[in-house]
Amino acid sequence: MIILNNYLYIIKKPMDYNKFCDEVLKINPKVRFAGVYTTANGNVYYKMQKGIQKIFSDEQTKDSLVHGYMRWKSRLKASDLIGIPIYTMTKYPKVNRITLPCGSNALIMISTQPDFEPSVIIDDVCNLRKQYLDPEGYQPPAHQINF
Repeated sequence: MIILNNYLYIIKKPMDYNKFCDEVLKINPKVRFAGVYTTANGNVYYKMQKGIQKIFSDEQTKDSLVHGYMRWKSRLKASDLIGIPIYTMTKYPKVNRITLPCGSNALIMISTQPDFEPSVIIDDVCNLRKQYLDPEGYQPPAHQINF
């Protein structure tokens, strides 16, 4: 258990970002990439589906995750009016991308094949994330997210 900003966090499993990425890839073979950017130390963890050719270099991957974090932070500005974002999905010609927070100090980014509808896996990804960090029923207020 951790108490942070007067909120009790119950961590169910220590977060192993590499294992988490492996588990995301197992959800569906159409998932190309699973990555986590940790804001606490700036580290990037990612895995790719076997047999998939990388689109980004390692540096471009980190830049993409950092920019995803900045976009996520900007979305929080409207949270007092419309609520905290749960996830975002963006379609590109070569990939679909899902972005969602992972606890208070990390951002998850997942890409799928362009012919796959990413909404098919979003519940599975959210449930997997809950196994690691989210206490049952906890909804963080906007001002408590440390992005």
